[in-house]
Amino acid sequence: MIPFDIYTLSALVFVIEKATNKSLPITTFTAGQETSGFVISSWELQVNSSWTHDSGMGPITVEVQASLLYMEVRRPLLARAFAVCLLVINSALTIGSAYVTLLAVVRRERVNDAVFFFPVTVVLTIPALRSLYPGSPPFGVYVGRSSGLRS
Repeated sequence: MIPFDIYTLSALVFVIEKATNKSLPITTFTAGQETSGFVISSWELQVNSSWTHDSGMGPITVEVQASLLYMEVRRPLLARAFAVCLLVINSALTIGSAYVTLLAVVRRERVNDAVFFFPVTVVLTIPALRSLYPGSPPFGVYVGRSSGLRS
């Protein structure tokens, strides 16, 4: 489901002075804290490693002081709770619509005419509820791609 997506990034970053081939320490290397619609958390770890490169005069191995950055991006708790509420509403509407259909068709019970508007309402409201999900694509985004009509 779209609001429960988690994106992770890990990177090993180091700086080498070209004149001396020595590693320069990185004092701080962090990611941002929050952006529109996402919460960003990051951890940094200082590590010592070796790096081998060829600058044209043969391979050189350099001991480097590096920063290992781990970053995680996810939706805020309120957006995830809102998505769960929408999922519960979608499920209740679908189950209610199936129940009305079973009463009318399979069991051949007499159902009030006003109840038949319920399945129609569900068919019309589920796309609108789906568009309320945080980060959801616009309604009808795939219609042009899946149809045989090209402009």
